[in-house]
Amino acid sequence: MISTRLVMTTPVILATVAAAALAAPLAVHAQAYPTKAVRIIVPHPVGGPGDIPPRGFALGLTQVMGQPFVVENRDGADGIIGVDACVKSPPDGYTLCSTSNGSTIVNSVVRPKLSFDPFKDLVGIVQTGTLYSMIMATPSVPANSMAELIALLKAKPESITLGTYGAINMAAMMGQFTKSRLGAAFYPIPYKSASQALQAALSGQVQVVGFALGAASTHVKAGKMKPLAINSEKRLPAFPDVPTLKETGIDVNYRSWFAFFAPAAVPRDIVRRLNTEVAKMIHDPQFKTKFLTSQGLETDFPTGASPEEFAKFLLDERADFIRLVKVANIPIQKD
Repeated sequence: MISTRLVMTTPVILATVAAAALAAPLAVHAQAYPTKAVRIIVPHPVGGPGDIPPRGFALGLTQVMGQPFVVENRDGADGIIGVDACVKSPPDGYTLCSTSNGSTIVNSVVRPKLSFDPFKDLVGIVQTGTLYSMIMATPSVPANSMAELIALLKAKPESITLGTYGAINMAAMMGQFTKSRLGAAFYPIPYKSASQALQAALSGQVQVVGFALGAASTHVKAGKMKPLAINSEKRLPAFPDVPTLKETGIDVNYRSWFAFFAPAAVPRDIVRRLNTEVAKMIHDPQFKTKFLTSQGLETDFPTGASPEEFAKFLLDERADFIRLVKVANIPIQKD
């Protein structure tokens, strides 16, 4: 560390003054922002962990920043429609998007002809939570563990139905992995959303489903579903007897997370201001309980971290998902 007693030379003083002069307009810009309503594009259905938290953040930002922050749901095409609209918006800080790793990183890997590159066309502002999911079976399934379920599928391929919802969710990836790596094939039944797949399981239309931990735990505790595995790094205190997917031999360490993004060229001071205000809400116990943990979101790192830390995390996540594509033999879309 450089000693604070070191005498500064004239060039150093001049450089410091110059840097302060350059930073001054940015500080003024940050203080002035926003001067009108800010739109938050949410490429997810109304309700649930992709929609309720950004609405909470919008309320908080409206209060602390003095202008309306308005959520606009633009669901469709695995999030592509909403993210594309965000990318094509003016980079002035008045259009943001709150979306998932599925809509950004996963799409960029499995869809080579995607209309945008999240690493070039977006800037990450702040991660807002990680969504762990639970693989569950209906009480009628003659298996009480993932090992028993895999053995059943090996003996009778496609004898168990699996509710999925698109290609970029934990249930679908687990199904692909068990088929290609373990020789245990589910019979997949696609739905438009995770909520529809869950309702299908609760009504007996499908036998196995994956869903966000918060809501899933409610149905498990009520005896409506049997817990088989959780896609966390380690076992969770709330379910110490439920193994992680990796413990069961299924190397699909995929979990959803959500974050705020903006068009790439948005002024850096605006990114930092938004990061600061959102992080304050994440660390507020009442806000966290009402808008995050109630939706099954955990706030482990890098939730609430700096834009620079989040940027590094994004690169690591992309590398991890590229590995998962190879391990689970996840198909790359050609169109």
